[in-house]
This record gives sequence, C-alpha cells and structure tokens, in this order.
Amino acid sequence: MINIHTMEDEELMSSFSQRHKILAAALATVFIGSGHANEKYANAKHVNAKHANTKHANTKAEVEVDESEPVPTFSQAYKEYTSSIKSGKYSANELERVAKLTYQLGRAKFGPRHQNTFMLQQNLANAYLEAGEYKLSATNYESVIDYYEETQGDESQAYYFALLDIINVIYSANKAKKLSAQALGISQFSGQRAIVKLFKVTDELIVKMPENSLMFRGHTVKTAVINKWAERDNRLLNMAKKYNLDANKNAGKYSSIYIESLAYVGKVYFGMKKYKDARCVFEQVLTSLQAQNSDAHPLGMIAHAHLVSLYARKKETKNAIFHTQAIAKIKPWDPKQLALYQVPPTFPPANITHANEASVTLTCDISLQGQPINIRVTDSTDSEFNAFAIKNIKQWYFVPKFVNGAFAVATDLDVMIDFLRE
Repeated sequence: MINIHTMEDEELMSSFSQRHKILAAALATVFIGSGHANEKYANAKHVNAKHANTKHANTKAEVEVDESEPVPTFSQAYKEYTSSIKSGKYSANELERVAKLTYQLGRAKFGPRHQNTFMLQQNLANAYLEAGEYKLSATNYESVIDYYEETQGDESQAYYFALLDIINVIYSANKAKKLSAQALGISQFSGQRAIVKLFKVTDELIVKMPENSLMFRGHTVKTAVINKWAERDNRLLNMAKKYNLDANKNAGKYSSIYIESLAYVGKVYFGMKKYKDARCVFEQVLTSLQAQNSDAHPLGMIAHAHLVSLYARKKETKNAIFHTQAIAKIKPWDPKQLALYQVPPTFPPANITHANEASVTLTCDISLQGQPINIRVTDSTDSEFNAFAIKNIKQWYFVPKFVNGAFAVATDLDVMIDFLRE
C-alpha cells in the first residue's frame, strides 16, 4: 500500500527501534559483564517490602516476576534480552516477558534509584510499546523522564532522548487506538507541549554540545514533521534548514544524510503550504539521487509522491503523470494502494437540503497514467450525490500498474467517498 505518511511512520519507527538496539548493545558489556555465576535474586516480594515506604519515581511502574519458574541471574536475563533485540526474531509478548524480567532483576541488583535501573525500565517501556500496551509504556517512560529531570535536569541529553520516547508513545497510541496523552496518564505532555519542549531542549543541547548538532537537529526535525507540527514563527523550518547545513558540513552534498535532510526541508515547506518552495526542494532531492544512481531510494519515492500532489494542485497534469509513473517503476504494484493525490470532497450545492451526509462507493480502473477511468457507482446512500462523487474522483492520482517492463490498465479499484455537511 503506497502512502506518503505510512512511509514516514516506518522511517520514524525504524529510527526509534535502531536507537534502542544501539542502547541495548552498548549496555550489554556493562550489564552482562557485571554478573556472577552465583548471583542470587532477591524476590519481588522482598524488594517491594523493603522499599514499601520509599517514594521513588518508578513506584507506579512495578512489575511482578513469576516465581513458579527457576529465576536466572540478571546477566543471563539481559543477555537473552540483547540477543533477541539484535536478532530481530522475537514476538512482542516474548520481548515483553524478558524485558520485565531484566527490569525486576536489575532493580533488585542495582537498587530502585540507580541509573541502570531506569535504563532497564526504558527497555521495558520500549517492549510495552512494541506489544501495543500503550498505557503501560507511557507509565514507564514517564518514570524514566521524571528521574532524568530530577537527577540531570530537563536540558540534559538523557532527558532529551526520554522526551523523544514520550512523544513517540503518544503518537503511536493516537495512531493505533486514538488515545491522547491524557488518556495515557501523561497529560503534562498533551497538545503540543512535548514538541515545544523538545525544541527548547534541542537548542540548549546544541549550545552545550555543538559537535552533536546534526544528531539533535535531525531527531527533532523528524519527530516534529511526522507529528505534523508547524509553528507560524518558522521555528521548524529554521531548524530543518540548519539540519541540512549541518549535513552538508559534516558529510557533504552527495551523502545520504544530506539528501535525507533536504527531503525534510521539503516536507516542512509542504506542511506549511509553501508549495513552490517544496516543489523546488523535492526536485533537488531527485537530482541528488540521480547523481548517485539511487533512483530507487525510498527518499526518491517520497519526493515523487509529494511532487504528484504539488503538480496536481497546479493542474500540471503532464508533470504529475511523470511522477506517478516514476513511482510505478520503483514500487511493486499493489492493488490495494491508496491515492497519491486526492481532493477532499466538498458538500454538494445548497439545493440538496434533505441530507447532512452521504457515502458513495465507486469502482474504477486506473489508466496507464495513474488516473481513474471507467468510473461507475456500485453503492450509494443517496443517488443525488453520485455525480458529485464521480466529479471528485476524476481529480485523483494513483500509481499506475507497471508489470514486465510496461504500463497496464489496472481494473476494478473500489473507492468510497464520504460527504459531510459542515
């Protein structure tokens, strides 16, 4: 299924997952190396009783260990956890089980207020996130960020990465289950507060660690773009441009990081509806990829997809078709694809007064150029809306079918168009 936003989600989640894989691997030497063959586990009941009257940041994120099974040492458990992460061959439930175990064993070993314990709790929050346990994930991430704020300050690098985790769990929970920050129990990060805070922390960290400006700006820009955040004061645009300059300075104009940063400048312009600027930048992305013989790069597909939309808005059909066909040559044909460009349906003229909403299901073929043809109504809640639905879909663009080195007409694509009086 081809969808610009889905590709961006995958890009963010890939970055998020990779970051935690690196963290797990880096800590493995410390954690696994600190174990002993005769290491004993103080069971959860003993630990909980010992600290029952102690107030600490992760009290509400307690987990229980199943004591009916032989309990491994902390080093053994963490080795199992890192092996699973590195291999990528694990189920979400299995990762959650191992992360719970390493957290509880680590908490008993290091103590409830040790930094190692909170690193393990961060792993647990990651595991809950992968398992779709968003409230549990948010609870544990909150404990981690509270600890770093208390011990290192809210302008520290540790706080910054914990804040990225908070933003990510809010985004993921909202996307999957329409859960807000308030529903997750972290209302202090609701609205755009977390993103605004992220920009502030980013600026402070760059002052302290200018050598890491590329990393900080990159993470912040990607996170803000995918959360569709754009301030009228051009804060995001300015940071995206600086990210691009950092990439050029550190890696050069023909590096993959430079092209990626350029694509994000285009995304920011697009989100701000500065379409002329966005078009220029995305064309530049394609030129840079062509110079590297990397036409099939995922960034190229994202650039082409945005350019379809940008040229379609200007009614430049020839240019829009060029980019639909370019994507078809890169991406395998998917009969369940979403439209690359679609026009939101407007409610029909005022002479239709008897209805406030309607749905029309259309079946159409997709031409060699990616445009709907042979459009027919297959279902409708109100026949008076049929003509409006057909008129609407004629403006859409899809990826055309490209098989065996040639374009072909794709048949029988079903599309539902919903009308709602505002």
